[in-house]
Amino acid sequence: MSAINKVVLIGKGFLGSAILEQLVDGGFAVTVFTRDKKSIQGVPAGAEVAEVDYASATSLENALRGQDVAISTVAGHALGGQKLIIDACIKAGVKRYIPCDWGSLSTDPVAKQLAVYAPQVATQDYLREKAELGELEYTIISTGVFLDLVFMTPTLVDFEAHTALIYDNGIHPFSTSSLASIGKAVVGALKKATETKNSVLYIHDTVLTQAKFMALLKKHSPKGVEWTETAVDAEAELQRSTKAIQESGMDMFNMIGQLKAAFLGGKYGAAYKRVDNELLGLGLLDDEGLEAKVIAKLGN
Repeated sequence: MSAINKVVLIGKGFLGSAILEQLVDGGFAVTVFTRDKKSIQGVPAGAEVAEVDYASATSLENALRGQDVAISTVAGHALGGQKLIIDACIKAGVKRYIPCDWGSLSTDPVAKQLAVYAPQVATQDYLREKAELGELEYTIISTGVFLDLVFMTPTLVDFEAHTALIYDNGIHPFSTSSLASIGKAVVGALKKATETKNSVLYIHDTVLTQAKFMALLKKHSPKGVEWTETAVDAEAELQRSTKAIQESGMDMFNMIGQLKAAFLGGKYGAAYKRVDNELLGLGLLDDEGLEAKVIAKLGN
């Protein structure tokens, strides 16, 4: 395909803001789609903002016309609505779509059968169908767990309560990427448009285990701080959450339960054996760099 210049970013939340920064720095002409212009802040100079009704095919098509690529970072509740956006991209002549499919296991051939990944998998299937027809290109970027969330939320540990649920003694490895690296990966994929056409890309900054992370926390925690660890059987939790979803539907508690049991349980490919960092111009985070992040988080 010809060089990519005009890029639409659909959504400017936690991840979208990081991608936006890298797109602008990368020299792309960026338009940010939002449902409400009044709610959007922190848009860098050079980027434009367009108010769009994501539920309206006409609104989407009109706003997408003239753009080269659309990148989705919509909120979780909107994942199932990407088909409408894809159809609008095709009608508007957009060349490529990067779906909101940022995470660990939605592209794993076994884990993708889990209910929590159903919206992403449906979008993948639809994109492949359209790509085979020559109507639209796609690039999917599997990022592993967001490293920023590891330090900001109780994804692995509760920093305030100094507690952690440890799955299978914390031995299973999983890939993890920072938001900055994800943004750089997007830029790299757009600048290597031919190489990344109709492909799934895998990236990570590093591979973690809960045990490794806990060891660093204990090493650098202030004197007198004790960590309380509670053992979790990953397979049992996976079965519990899966059954609960089947019986009662998808609620936040069981969704998170299934997600965590999947990437912390060692059953699926949460630690990527092959990554596309070199193709996309990404480095790796070494042990010293990871330890520095832990020290900074703990204030030592």
